[in-house]
Formats: sequence, structure tokens, C-alpha cells
Amino acid sequence: MTDRKEILKKVNQPEERLFLAKVLDQADFCCRRFEKTFTDFCDPAKLGMALSAMGLSAEYNIMVFGGCQSCERNMIGFCPNYDTLEENDFPIKAVEIKANAKFASQMSHRDFLGSVLGLGIERDKVGDIFVFESRAIVFASSDIADYIAANLERVGKNAVKCRVLMVEDAQIPQSDGVEKYITVPSMRIDCIIGEVFNLSRSKASDIVAAEKVFINWNTVKNGAKTAKEGDIISVRGFGRVKIHEIKGKTKRDKIGLTVLKFM
Repeated sequence: MTDRKEILKKVNQPEERLFLAKVLDQADFCCRRFEKTFTDFCDPAKLGMALSAMGLSAEYNIMVFGGCQSCERNMIGFCPNYDTLEENDFPIKAVEIKANAKFASQMSHRDFLGSVLGLGIERDKVGDIFVFESRAIVFASSDIADYIAANLERVGKNAVKCRVLMVEDAQIPQSDGVEKYITVPSMRIDCIIGEVFNLSRSKASDIVAAEKVFINWNTVKNGAKTAKEGDIISVRGFGRVKIHEIKGKTKRDKIGLTVLKFM
């Protein structure tokens, strides 16, 4: 079984320790009951912390999913090592929220999130929210999706209609990313995000210091942290980028990269 005490001993913050304890509970339940288990939704920082702390195990397989491949908030799923996890195993449903087209364009992500949480629902039961021209899709735990659909009547001052969909019917456009070629003086994370998102070096450093940058869901706390080919870099408030290919040095002794930029 996972060495629970040793893992929790390395975590100082009470909130993080409580979260990690809940994740470990699901891993232990999986091993003891020989069944698939799942955490609640968690943000990239907590997800990275959990995956890093737990490492690999011969007792169970792990999969991360939040409703679609574009999600930042995901559940962690565990299954016995002789089994496999599929996306449709996760206890996630989609709630489609439709508003009058006249007012829909005035409604933001914050409006939808505030209205859903205003029903008394905890944040970790709600995943990503995708807002489109005349509708929004909220990924939520299966056990509260019907409650949201039955009780959410307004977003802000605007009347809405809701229905529950299976995840595969949510019709979230999948983006392969926009390819972009950049040159950087080094593979430091602050250099890369500065070039990708057109930020000054000082602004990039400030964002890293504010712990708003993640590499493969792990929080970056130092701008000198280096990235490598295949890494996924998320910058809260700006978007996400994948380092697709390192091309090598340019004539000006910079490093040429192709990246896939997601917004």
C-alpha cells in the first residue's frame, strides 16, 4: 500500500495535507476493494502536487480526466493494476445552460460559476465551464449534475434553461493548438512564457512568483526552472502551450522552438 505517513509528512500546509489525504483515501479504497475510485475535481496545482507526491505504484493505475481534453480542472481516477480506466468511467456529466441569445453574450464565466456555486455546491464538485455564444457547458460530478439542472433558473438576472448531457454529447470543440515558432535565449520558463504570451521579462517573472505557472500540472516557483520538449505549460489567465519541438540553435545563438498554443 502507499506509504501514507511518509507522503503526508512532506506537506506543510493544512489545506494541502487534507486534500492529499483524500486522494490517498481513494488510492487505498481502490487497492482494498479492487474497484475503480475517483477524487473530486482539482485544479492544476493540486493535481500536480498529488501526482508528484504519490509517484508510480505497482498496485494501481492512474488516469486524469475532467470532461474533455481541454479541461484544466480534473479528477484523478484509480483502478487495480490488472484493469484499465476509460474516460466514460469517470463520474462526470455535463450540464448545458442556455440563455436568451439577446443576453447570452453579456454573461461571463464568472457569472455562470457564481450562479452554480450559489446553489450551495462546493467548488470541488464542479469542473471546467466553457462559455459559448448562446450556451455554456458545466462539467460536474454525476451526483450533483441533476441538482444543478433542476435548480439553476437564472444566471445573474437572466433566465436560463438547463439539461444534463453525457460527457460525450457536450460538443466541446477540441483544439489541436496553433503552431508558433519562437526563439529564446534559454529554456528557462520565464523566457518561454514571455515570448509565447508577449510578456516583458519582469512581467513573466512576476507571474511565476505569484505561482500562476505550471509545467505538467506542477506549480513553478522559480523562473529559472527549465522546460523540455513535450512539456505542457499553463499560465493562469493567459492560456496553455505545449513545447512541440526543439529545433536547435539559431545563427544568433538562440534556441528555436515550435510550440502549440492553446487559449
